[in-house]
Amino acid sequence: MRRLAALVLGGALVLAACSAEPTATPSASGGPSAAPTSGTPTAPSGTPTSAAPTTAAPTTATPSEPATMVVTLYFSNTVLDPGVSDCAQVYAVHRTIPASDDVLTATMKELLAGPSAEEAAKGYGSWFSPSTAQALISARVSGTTSYINLADIRTVIPNASTSCGSASLLAQLRTTAQQAGMTPRVLFAINGKPTLFWEWLQLACDASNDNCNPTPFAS
Repeated sequence: MRRLAALVLGGALVLAACSAEPTATPSASGGPSAAPTSGTPTAPSGTPTSAAPTTAAPTTATPSEPATMVVTLYFSNTVLDPGVSDCAQVYAVHRTIPASDDVLTATMKELLAGPSAEEAAKGYGSWFSPSTAQALISARVSGTTSYINLADIRTVIPNASTSCGSASLLAQLRTTAQQAGMTPRVLFAINGKPTLFWEWLQLACDASNDNCNPTPFAS
């Protein structure tokens, strides 16, 4: 009986001790939590990214420069030949003009316009001037001869018929045409009539000018 009472008492003490053991309560201080935190997701390594499309600025093509050519004209020059010792002496002038398939015509038009202001300042002179700039009717090459047909400029430059004047005018016309047409011979006419041209310069019709044959100037 005593043994039974002792067992009952011991069991009661054990139960009392277990009920007195403190239980853990959550900390109010907000300690660390094992729960994952939420953040901005990052793309995994190796994930391709798409670049913003770019537009190339359009390129504006620069207009090509107009084609040009250099022509050579022949004038007298009072600086290079102060005393005009030779009326037929001429000197080259180079000009850059718009390109043309008809070099002879383009060159003769430049000659008949006379020296430019810049050329005149350097001593270049001529019977030709803006007054004769439109005097060319035609210019063509046939074989080894250039044919130059002029309007009637006799009243525009009457003094060209003097001995020295005619030598100077003819040298300027002939040398320029020879160079531009690349021909050794040059024949001239006024309004298609060679006789008018050569008589104006007080020169005869002979074999050197095909006896003033007008036929080549009619074509």
